[in-house]
Amino acid sequence: MRQGLVVGWILTCACVRLPDAPTLPTDDGAFTAPPVAAQEGMDDTPPVPMMVLPGDVLTIRAFSAEVTVHEGIVVDEQGNAHLPLVGAVDVGGRPLSEAEVIIRDAMRRIDRVVQVALSISDPVGHRATVVGAVRSPGRVLVTPGMRVADLIAAVEGPADTVEPSGPSTGPIADLGSARIVRRGRTLPISMSLALEGDPRHNVRVLPGDHLYVPTARDRAIVVLGAVGTPRVLAYRDGMRLTEALARSGGLNERGDRTDIHIVRGSLDRPLVYRASLRAIVNGNRSDVLLASGDILYVTEEWTAHVGEVLGRVSSIITDPANIALTAALLLSITGE
Repeated sequence: MRQGLVVGWILTCACVRLPDAPTLPTDDGAFTAPPVAAQEGMDDTPPVPMMVLPGDVLTIRAFSAEVTVHEGIVVDEQGNAHLPLVGAVDVGGRPLSEAEVIIRDAMRRIDRVVQVALSISDPVGHRATVVGAVRSPGRVLVTPGMRVADLIAAVEGPADTVEPSGPSTGPIADLGSARIVRRGRTLPISMSLALEGDPRHNVRVLPGDHLYVPTARDRAIVVLGAVGTPRVLAYRDGMRLTEALARSGGLNERGDRTDIHIVRGSLDRPLVYRASLRAIVNGNRSDVLLASGDILYVTEEWTAHVGEVLGRVSSIITDPANIALTAALLLSITGE
């Protein structure tokens, strides 16, 4: 309701001019993206033997007077394998060699000389789950020695459909917020560093691990005003002002290269500063490091009427997901 009233108020204020905003501080550190807590990484887990896990499908060959093959034996959630004439045998969570001995001893209650060969015909329990903004989400077989980078590669990598000159479509991965949950605990590792091969982050994957890669849908940069294509961009760590402008088609013929507003923060107490693209290009100022949620507004050299801006970005304003962002910009620059 409030968003509808705000937008209605905006559309009736076509003659409102943008007030002057302060120039970015001389100390560039005063208007930089907030720091992101770094993940410390973790010691790698030691190699483990092949285990029998709930969900695994077993094949048991019993050698006695004759060879008997028991196929399709499923290990249930309690770790039990149910064998003909023998009953439930607890093998879950045990190394394959140890489980083989346990099954042999159980079968010797009815055949004292039997020997057993145990194999896992379908390692259903040896899987990790990958969901979210990846190209092929699903359950992945955890092979011996598999690491985090291998797991991401197995799902064909993170989703990334952003093209430099085209609109953003589909889910876009936010690797900075991706996490692996193991036995109810989030691992203190960075997916980005894992993909770079950092040994404290590219750790072994264990069966049962759950990898979630969120989308960058809620991490956006809004670019409005005198640019080639006003649009909403997916934010990524390290994004700079010049990149956001370039991906929005650059400034159009009426864009003021010395007057680019950057709105940051909540609607209650936003920071609004003015940057000069000309000064950045000439090397007189540092490129501005953007933060998630920033709104960029490029004024025109001769005027800066809100009504004209709204006419160019009607497709953005009418998208319910972007109404709040547009309203935040206009409320902050008009001082209401």
